[in-house]
Amino acid sequence: MRKSSIRAFGIALFLAGASFTFVDFITSDADIEAANINVPKGTVLIKKTELEAINAEAAEAKEQLAKIQTDYSALKNNTVSVNSSARKTVKSYTLVIKKGMGTSEVSLALEKAGIIKDAGDFELYVIKNDKASSLQIGTYDLNIKMTTAEIVKKITRSK
Repeated sequence: MRKSSIRAFGIALFLAGASFTFVDFITSDADIEAANINVPKGTVLIKKTELEAINAEAAEAKEQLAKIQTDYSALKNNTVSVNSSARKTVKSYTLVIKKGMGTSEVSLALEKAGIIKDAGDFELYVIKNDKASSLQIGTYDLNIKMTTAEIVKKITRSK
């Protein structure tokens, strides 16, 4: 009796599973057909909640774009006013090279005066171009528009 009751229970489980699968198969096809009845070919169906989420993201993106555009226009207007005032005045500096000054002291003085941006780069340029030993004692008028090469040419002697 035990073997037959287990077999009957197994068959009942198999039939229940098969009936659930059959019902699911039939209802899912009916749902798809019902959804596709009034939809033209090539149209994508999405849920209303998904549409609302997409619209919210689009609105947020538009707000960010508007903020970026206003920031950009403000920066552009500010840059134009700064450039026009910067064109009127050219910063100049009188460099005094004294006996015993090396390239590091000269480059630091130029950086503090705002003639060059980086003292290390200037010093490296002087050393790589073998001009470190050619620095001349004296007074030199330099301005911010001069390139590194022009500054080096002015403060060194030709070999």
